[in-house]
Amino acid sequence: MVSKQLRDLAAMSLFTHVHAEAELNDSTLDSQWQVDLPQASITFNGHEGTRTYPVQLLGSIAHAAGTWMWGWQEANESRFPAKALSVARRVREAGLQRGIPELTEPVVVLSDTPSLILRLAAETIGDLLHTITVDAGRGLSLVLAIDAGPLRPLDSQSLLSATMHGADLGITDDHRSALETYAKRLGLDCSTTAAEGSRLRLGCEIGAIEFETDESGRLTKLQEASLSYRHAG
Repeated sequence: MVSKQLRDLAAMSLFTHVHAEAELNDSTLDSQWQVDLPQASITFNGHEGTRTYPVQLLGSIAHAAGTWMWGWQEANESRFPAKALSVARRVREAGLQRGIPELTEPVVVLSDTPSLILRLAAETIGDLLHTITVDAGRGLSLVLAIDAGPLRPLDSQSLLSATMHGADLGITDDHRSALETYAKRLGLDCSTTAAEGSRLRLGCEIGAIEFETDESGRLTKLQEASLSYRHAG
């Protein structure tokens, strides 16, 4: 059972995560990668050349055991530099401060708490944009934070697709709050277009959506918005 505190943390990064994941997938398509955790870096080799980014270890997933192990665990202290574990340590500190055991226990059972919830919570606490899961072999995956720079704005169709995908992940029913957090984080406009405040427009000069929600914040209507719209306020 996922606690409300943990789910709320995860929801704050929901749409940023979907946006960043699509962007990273596009930019690394057909690329080979190499992770060097002792140097806290990841390198992608593809058609556009070689790109190296700073990287941090958030956690690892043991698929056979069905468990998540946080990067801050003691065994990693002597294996990797502090700069590769700083966000993971912030996750543990936040968990202690907020009383969230899933963030303070070194191993979490994924049948109780899905890995995406933990990943999203870490993204919120660490103010992260790009994260990635890579195959480390022997049934183990590493969940890494990548410092790949700011997110590029989405066009209307991509923004619509990202919103639909994020809503379908089942992280939260309050899509409105999650979208408002996404807009604030990326500096997008998010304003009401109806007098009663039930319809909102979210986006920028190259892409926008309009959406409506019910009383719980769940999406009920979603469509691309006109780019010629100007908020009266």
